[in-house]
Amino acid sequence: MTRLTIEQARQLGILTGKQKKALPKSLVQWDAKLIPGGMWLQLPQIPPSLNDWKNWHPMMQAKYKTDLTASVSGLKMAFKLPKYPRALIQVIYYFATVRKRDADNYSGKFLLDAIKNAGLIDDDNSEVLQLPEPKFRVDKIRPRAEVFIWELKRGIEDVEVLKGAVR
Repeated sequence: MTRLTIEQARQLGILTGKQKKALPKSLVQWDAKLIPGGMWLQLPQIPPSLNDWKNWHPMMQAKYKTDLTASVSGLKMAFKLPKYPRALIQVIYYFATVRKRDADNYSGKFLLDAIKNAGLIDDDNSEVLQLPEPKFRVDKIRPRAEVFIWELKRGIEDVEVLKGAVR
């Protein structure tokens, strides 16, 4: 698995600003790799819930979407990730705390828009994209979001095969 250095991440626009000290080892970093039949992306933060998002100022919303798209684009370039015309995308959120969360509030909209705008998928409409309900896990040390993107070649029958591939 290839990891970007902090300097490489800054050059790609994934990290901005000055870091005063080295990142702690427990901190999750942007990462990606090709897996059989698709790809895996790791995001160092969990995207906001729709309930949080609606309370943000519109300029803050636009900046978040722009930054997320730029970061995913950086991963695409750094790891030479392909573009899929049809895909199944599974999102797994690793939260630092154990509590009930509503799957509807973590629909993955921001991630899908960033993935589409970065050029990893052709479109995010329901005719070419399958999006199962997100999964919630707990990792108190390394909260993060992981995105699995599988290429669908034949259509809906691929979905049943891939559902078992997610941990």
